[in-house]
Amino acid sequence: MASVVGTFVPTYQGLSAAHLVRRAVKGAMPYPFAAPHRLAYYRARNAIYHLFRALVASNPSLTVLAPDYYSGNEIMAIEAAGAKVRYCPVGPDMQWDPDEVERLCRTHRPDLLYVIHYAGWAQPMDALAELCRRREMLLVEDCALSLLSETADGRPLGSFGQWSVFCLYKTLPLPNGALLVQNDRRIESLERVALRQAGSASVAGRMAELFVQRIRGQVNGIGAALQAVKRGMGVAAGALEVERANVGDIGFALDEVDLAMSRISSRLLERFDYQDIRRRRAANYQQLLGELDPSVRTMFPVLPQGVCPLFFPVIVPNKAEAAEALRRRGVDALEFWNDPVGSGSEMGPHARFFRTHVLELPIHQDLSPRHITHVARQVNVLFGGSQRTRMASEAA
Repeated sequence: MASVVGTFVPTYQGLSAAHLVRRAVKGAMPYPFAAPHRLAYYRARNAIYHLFRALVASNPSLTVLAPDYYSGNEIMAIEAAGAKVRYCPVGPDMQWDPDEVERLCRTHRPDLLYVIHYAGWAQPMDALAELCRRREMLLVEDCALSLLSETADGRPLGSFGQWSVFCLYKTLPLPNGALLVQNDRRIESLERVALRQAGSASVAGRMAELFVQRIRGQVNGIGAALQAVKRGMGVAAGALEVERANVGDIGFALDEVDLAMSRISSRLLERFDYQDIRRRRAANYQQLLGELDPSVRTMFPVLPQGVCPLFFPVIVPNKAEAAEALRRRGVDALEFWNDPVGSGSEMGPHARFFRTHVLELPIHQDLSPRHITHVARQVNVLFGGSQRTRMASEAA
């Protein structure tokens, strides 16, 4: 077990001192950073709430058609703003069927279509955008999981709808940060919303986590020791009731919707090589795809041109047990989207299946070929063999 214990593959990318002292990258920034009408927030759910509060102000009976596979934060933010949500099921490939969307549009008569792009893969946007034009519906793209992704013809995800929302710290080593982009329909009241800075403890605490994560991915022993110290400091801060606004959690709090992106996040955005980030994520995804045993069932067995993958989703017998088994072997896999909002009665069979069986493996830009090979070996040991047959029968 020496090789297993000696290697650690963190869930997310980390931050290094080089990021802080690096000069701003020359050249044009990619979408959404170059979008002329963009608003920055601490978290994506804050942006969603403010957008829908503004939309409800002009249409108090606003009805939204959203996918039945969601994180929960976006649904809670939309409902807290006063909109009514109806659901359309996703298919077995996490895609919306435009014909099914249109059928449910006739049933529910929504004012707005809320599209979620999963893990970097685009929904059928040409068909969905045309549907919205024909039915005179508004279109919002949730790109929280799809920063830097494009369609096959090179159009950025988030540029189809009137508005789009991005969660930046999932793809970039930032302590916080989200963007709301107003593409072709500006709401001036959004630009007048007064935002406040989060407490220094929130930003400093997350910065420390990012530094430790980076070190642990390179030198596990030292990083693990630092992580233990950081965890102890967090417990002490909690005991002292230090106010912190977490990122990456599930929940929605009205008293935190006015938080702004931190100044350090804004400065860091100018120092990343976005083309390299996209290239490295795609290369890691392709390497892992090639090294996994053919019996391991993958959610997306093809990486299309333009996709900037956030994770590598695989299908496992039991997500919680699989995540724990991989963590013991040095792979910090992510259990994404475990619980629905409310009873979950709105979910179709595919959304239910995803919540139980889809586990996200890390393929971010910090990982070397050695890390990816380690991930593949551990997954093959744990989930190779007869899994494909067993899970296929359950999903049928």
